[in-house]
Amino acid sequence: MTSATAASTQEPMSANINHVPPSGTVHANGQQLFYEIHGDGPPLVLVMGIGYDSSLWTLQQVPELSTRFRVVLLDNRDAGRSSRADRPYTIADMADDVAGLLEALEIRRTHLLGLSMGAMIGMEFALRHADRLDRLVLTGPGAAPARSAVDPIFIWNWVKANDPRGEVFGAQQFTWLFSSAFLRNQQAVQDTITLLASNPNPVEPEAYDRQALAYLQFDALDRLGDITAPTLVIAGEQDLLTPPWVAREVAGGIPAARFELLTGDGSSHVLPLERPDDFNQLVTNFLAE
Repeated sequence: MTSATAASTQEPMSANINHVPPSGTVHANGQQLFYEIHGDGPPLVLVMGIGYDSSLWTLQQVPELSTRFRVVLLDNRDAGRSSRADRPYTIADMADDVAGLLEALEIRRTHLLGLSMGAMIGMEFALRHADRLDRLVLTGPGAAPARSAVDPIFIWNWVKANDPRGEVFGAQQFTWLFSSAFLRNQQAVQDTITLLASNPNPVEPEAYDRQALAYLQFDALDRLGDITAPTLVIAGEQDLLTPPWVAREVAGGIPAARFELLTGDGSSHVLPLERPDDFNQLVTNFLAE
């Protein structure tokens, strides 16, 4: 692996990919992976969390970040318009998916921003493909769910498989992921339910189960010290799924990682949606250094 100093002297982080279609599907690492590209500038890959596709990034991040970066959206395997897997896999496999996508798009090096399970993928990408990573941003990260006797994702997975109408699953997602201020805004909740229900590519219970098993088996805690990329960890004071102490554990394990805690209303697990202005500013400032 390269050191942080060596990484800074590598070839400039640019990508001559104007010949690449702005959206499409590539075959990489045994999967058909859907991508979208927005904007121009240094590449920045956005990796979504469990059970969702990359369309959520288009709500608050793409409009802002694409003014300064070439934003690459990826649907993880078993989500959105990417292929459904035919066997169990690991977070490491999903990190290799990102590397395969970069190879197909002829992007040599990139920044990476990961949310929740996407942050796990980001950590594994930093460990397995250090030469392809410039800066790393992790939000809502957890490094070792495998060490917990019980994890919320285990419960979510059971509900997903046994709730054919999806109402209980959706309610528990909202309760864990969003802030109390959001939950008390009934119009905002209803609008978000309508938005999610309109997704033409929902994640099926079998696909969710495979992502959940990869999530629950993940443990990188003892390997975080090998991450060499400059790293920013962003946490929300009111995050229930990965509370601040969990995010601090991640930041504390990565050499010289920066830790930022957003507080007050909207400081939930889904900071990119509830606190987009503050979140996007932290990301932009860090990546521009």
